[in-house]
Amino acid sequence: MEENNTSVLPELKEILGAMIFGAERPISLNEMRRCLKEVAEKSGDAAAVFGDVRKKELDAALEALTSDIERAHLGFRLGQVAGGYRLHSSGNCGVWLKHLLKMEKPARLSRPALETLAIMAYRQPVTKAQIEAVRGVSVDHLVKTLMELQLVRIVGRSELPGRPFLYGTTQLFLEHFGLNSLDDLSDIEPMLLLKENRKKASSPSEKVGEEVEAVMEEDAQQAALPLEGESGASEDAVAAEETDVRQPDVSAEDSPEGGEEAVSEDGDSDEGETVS
Repeated sequence: MEENNTSVLPELKEILGAMIFGAERPISLNEMRRCLKEVAEKSGDAAAVFGDVRKKELDAALEALTSDIERAHLGFRLGQVAGGYRLHSSGNCGVWLKHLLKMEKPARLSRPALETLAIMAYRQPVTKAQIEAVRGVSVDHLVKTLMELQLVRIVGRSELPGRPFLYGTTQLFLEHFGLNSLDDLSDIEPMLLLKENRKKASSPSEKVGEEVEAVMEEDAQQAALPLEGESGASEDAVAAEETDVRQPDVSAEDSPEGGEEAVSEDGDSDEGETVS
């Protein structure tokens, strides 16, 4: 590493280029401004010039740096990914870079894993049950694999019964697929993202559990309440049962005369009905 030489003040684009080159991750504009401000407060001499750099000046310096790199054909380029800036190797140099890094056969995600990851990316936050409803199979092992690869993470809990976990993508997901933000998914499949946004706007997943519980409670209440006309019938039935219990049971053996008269009356009535 070269020794610091503060006698010659570097340009702003040089400082930003050094930050981006030295960082092991994408660095955002806010991080660049904070670094410039802290160094200006700490040093207080020539570095104080960059202490109050505005966002407009940073954008201009980064644009100039991008143009210089592309014009020089250095084998890498400056790009935006995961909400920050990072240097990328040029695609036409990939063959030699893969051989150097022993990456001729890079590890790839299986098709089921990619399908599961795509559902998560477009529908996040999403539960396992919602993913399985789309794919039609269990996704427990796939979700576990994606979490081990740090491509997805748990972002909260749903309001559905049982409060299942909600899953979403990570910062590494954006870096791996070269996306600056989740809004870039609309460039890949705009109609799918628009459809999912409409679903979320019309029926948010947080309200589904409340609606289901309300419907189940209403059905239970309706099942418990008697229908019209049934209440009076049930009361009459209870009263009849009480009357039967209170009145003594008079059998034919206790009053044989009454029994014979009843038989004769029934017989007469039957004959009358037959003649008529």
